[in-house]
Amino acid sequence: MDQNVLIVSAHPDDMEIGMGGTVAKLAESKAMMTSVVVTNGGRAANPFAWTEQRMVEVRREEALRAAGVLGVKDVVFFDEPDAADEINSTVVKQKLTELIEHLQPTEVYALHEELDRHPAHRLVGKLVRESLLETGLAPSGGLWAYEVWGLFTTWDRIEYIDAYVAKKTLAIAEHRSQVATIPYGEGVLGLNRWRAAFADHQASATLGRYAEVFLRVALSSSVIRRS
Repeated sequence: MDQNVLIVSAHPDDMEIGMGGTVAKLAESKAMMTSVVVTNGGRAANPFAWTEQRMVEVRREEALRAAGVLGVKDVVFFDEPDAADEINSTVVKQKLTELIEHLQPTEVYALHEELDRHPAHRLVGKLVRESLLETGLAPSGGLWAYEVWGLFTTWDRIEYIDAYVAKKTLAIAEHRSQVATIPYGEGVLGLNRWRAAFADHQASATLGRYAEVFLRVALSSSVIRRS
């Protein structure tokens, strides 16, 4: 079965930071991918004293360039306010359910609704799970959470990304407005290096130098159907 992947982020750079290597790997395997960015990112770190509208415009351009680096051609912007308490959950769920019904994804990625420390991330993770339940669709490849502002102490899946670290680094670097003052790339690549080195305490050798990890998110409903 062809892979049809949906990736949902709260902010324009979440996908690149949390799972950029895996996205590049999926692109190489010819998976069809759609990236959804829920908020406009207008209230992010702003060392340039831009207006909020200017930041929104810049971050959209950055997201499109970064997605292109990773091989994602289809990027959907929901343009919700960049604040968890201002996100219109009803509207987001409606858009997500419509998109899920249209795409019929075989695999979905989102942020973790409990373990991520960022409130907007947690909300988006929750809305993705609820939207899948509402559609009655259970992707055959599963619903997976990736880590950004909250690290997993255990995981259900590890992806070695040695061959894709360069693309991940370049994609994060495209978010110039954000990495101007915060070294997101250095930070997450350090984490990816640690994930690979400490993946298995019983191993006599590592399987790679860099890795991203994921948690499987359970879908509990008596009416779900598989894609």
